[in-house]
Amino acid sequence: MKSEIENFNKLVFKRLILLLIFMSILLTLIPILFNFEKYYGLSRFINQGFVEIYLSSRLELYLTLFMSFFSLTSIFLIYFFVPIGKFFFLIYMILNFIIIMISGDIIYYGILFPINWIKNVCEALILYFMFFGQYKKYFETKI
Repeated sequence: MKSEIENFNKLVFKRLILLLIFMSILLTLIPILFNFEKYYGLSRFINQGFVEIYLSSRLELYLTLFMSFFSLTSIFLIYFFVPIGKFFFLIYMILNFIIIMISGDIIYYGILFPINWIKNVCEALILYFMFFGQYKKYFETKI
């Protein structure tokens, strides 16, 4: 009975991670598919931020590739309950927060705002469950 509950808990946690991945993909694909910028043209009115102004496009590309790799690695590690994954995910979240703060304004059109909200809630729940919640025991390091 106890192993069934543990398996169910792991399944719920893995589905939460899959929901996070799905919402991230939607946040990327919807603006590309519908090309909102063509209709609204708001990019000329927003603050471009320090990243775009002071860093070159090549450095911005490297930063994006590094953060994408770091994100995929941390999600892969926590999906399989590797204890070091919770620290990778926490570091990724902190770096992502700093990059968002210095990268200027972001405009979410229509459906993108609730999708981003759900994605942020999933990230917060994952952090809570790994550090304080019921899944904390799966991420304990065995010394």
